[in-house]
Amino acid sequence: MFKTIFVLALMLLVAIINLTAATLEETLQSLSGAAAESYVNPMVSAFGSDMNGGWFHKAPRAKKFKWDLEFGVVMMGTMFGDSDKDFSVSGNFNFSREQAQTLVSNYSSNPAYNDLVEAIMDQPFTVSISGPTITGPTYDDNGTPNDPDDDLNTIDIDFAARNIMIDGNPYSIEQNIIRIPVGGILEDLPMLPLAAPQLSLGTIYGTKIALRYLPEIELTPEIGSLKYLGYGIQHNPAIWLPVPIPVDVALAYFTQQMDIGTIVETSASTYGLNVSKTFGLKLMSVTPYAGFSGESSKMKFSYDYILETPTTGAPVTSNVSFDVEGKNTNRLTAGLSFRLAILNFNVDYNLAKYPSATAGIMFNFSW
Repeated sequence: MFKTIFVLALMLLVAIINLTAATLEETLQSLSGAAAESYVNPMVSAFGSDMNGGWFHKAPRAKKFKWDLEFGVVMMGTMFGDSDKDFSVSGNFNFSREQAQTLVSNYSSNPAYNDLVEAIMDQPFTVSISGPTITGPTYDDNGTPNDPDDDLNTIDIDFAARNIMIDGNPYSIEQNIIRIPVGGILEDLPMLPLAAPQLSLGTIYGTKIALRYLPEIELTPEIGSLKYLGYGIQHNPAIWLPVPIPVDVALAYFTQQMDIGTIVETSASTYGLNVSKTFGLKLMSVTPYAGFSGESSKMKFSYDYILETPTTGAPVTSNVSFDVEGKNTNRLTAGLSFRLAILNFNVDYNLAKYPSATAGIMFNFSW
């Protein structure tokens, strides 16, 4: 059973990342600056929330030496809100030749037409940008003009009216909206799921360690490989107290890194206090647990943004790199853990800016 669950969890993780990464790279190549950052922001927050979840379902006992080995699969899901479906920002944008031609179409018969096109292509413009985020509605165009069934959830670039100087002469460019055929890759997904294998081992002087690891997996030759490593520690300070306390309590810290080819580097960390109390027999028990944690997450994106040379139209590749930080800074966790013989099941809810739920299935060998 564990092998089946592990394989299914791994397939889920790879499938989500594989499908998203391929389309994400293509999408980011159509955007730049603040638009790209705003587009991916909900995914960054949700992904970081997932990675920081599910690390514990009990605190280690205040024992000098106690054999406690668990391994299994943790599944996480972070919910998206309605505010995560779209964005609106002001930022710099480089127009392609076709877009620049649209902006100056009223000068198509003017001798300065080509110079106007090149002047627009030659510099970034501060514009208003709005549209669906990566979690918003998908872009759908069946190719038939004026088809009422089209669902054009495009990102709009609002070019405000302005003058452009050519050879000392001002040319008035009217306000125009350029539409980029980009929609939400995750297609209105209500939550972002994630799964990871996890192992924990203890207890020495109230201390237990945890590990998450995936061997390097090639997603596609174009995207590259998936790499994932996480680890952390829980320590029960009650081991140093002269009298026992009625609950198990732990200070905890966990950190991890996930790289997706050369496109995305993700890091996440969480630290805090968790508490638990076990009721029942050794091989049949229930453990309510809770915790308060601070957390952080960050994604670094790196991709090639393809521009055109104004004079020749030849493609020019410019590398774009930017960091986006997740919006979760702390969370409250409440959950229940159930042990039946060597199997342990747990489920919890995490209250945060991006709320989430986690569940785990573990083989437990402790005595």
